[in-house]
Amino acid sequence: MPSRTTARVHILPAKGAPVAVILRRKPSKCFHVMKWDTRTGRVEHGSWFLGKLYPLRCDLSFDGRWMVYLAMGARGNTWTGLCQPPWLKTVWDAPNTGTWYGGGYWPERRLLLLNGHPAKVVASLPFKTRHYRTGYGEDEGVLYPRMTRDGWQRAGPLGPCRELKGGGKYRVVCESDPGWSWRPTSRHPVLRAFYRGYLAHGHTFQFGLDRHPNVLDRDVDWATWDCLGQLLVARGGAVERWRLPDLAAGRPSFRLDLEDLKPPAKPDRGDRRSGEEPR
Repeated sequence: MPSRTTARVHILPAKGAPVAVILRRKPSKCFHVMKWDTRTGRVEHGSWFLGKLYPLRCDLSFDGRWMVYLAMGARGNTWTGLCQPPWLKTVWDAPNTGTWYGGGYWPERRLLLLNGHPAKVVASLPFKTRHYRTGYGEDEGVLYPRMTRDGWQRAGPLGPCRELKGGGKYRVVCESDPGWSWRPTSRHPVLRAFYRGYLAHGHTFQFGLDRHPNVLDRDVDWATWDCLGQLLVARGGAVERWRLPDLAAGRPSFRLDLEDLKPPAKPDRGDRRSGEEPR
């Protein structure tokens, strides 16, 4: 599993545009939001947030202009918010009941589904909103339908898991998962994701790439295809972009090290309405 001496990074690709949002966590209670043009490699730096974001319950609109997220502020208050990345300032938000449900995803271009939120969205938006609720109260209620929408296919049911005792933290290890697979075109290798359990930092996945076993190692935080068929990888506090020729060459055409980024002296402490620009 990924070493936690480096920043933890998650990548949210837009379904219909070469845009991704990078959510970087380091220190443990500080997140930085960036917007990545995956065609050119340009990265726009945005909010620094003192609190916690829940990346597996976040999503980008198809055009990459909007992001829905679940957050916990430094004072313990939680909310689902809708913003324009890379800034977390909300155009709409609603309080959440702790960390149960929250967040959402776009199943189609002009519809945003809000996870467990019956609150009416009062804002002028280029898409409709509805609320929904699944049998999952945590990340799976957003993550799994989001993965299915993007092109991931489930290979089979999850095998037995076991709870780890001791250490004062709740942990569950799943050693038998047939996983998920995603192949954008016949020219692409199959990308695979395997659920490894609820470990020290939440729901944890391991990734593999058919025909290229050395590209994705156990230090990968997240891997996904973008709308251009490029492999986006978060690993070791950095993000990488792999085009098909890069896979054959064994090295990415783009890599950005995010490890040494430092938060401003006063990052935002969780007032979702005031805006999160560094100050």
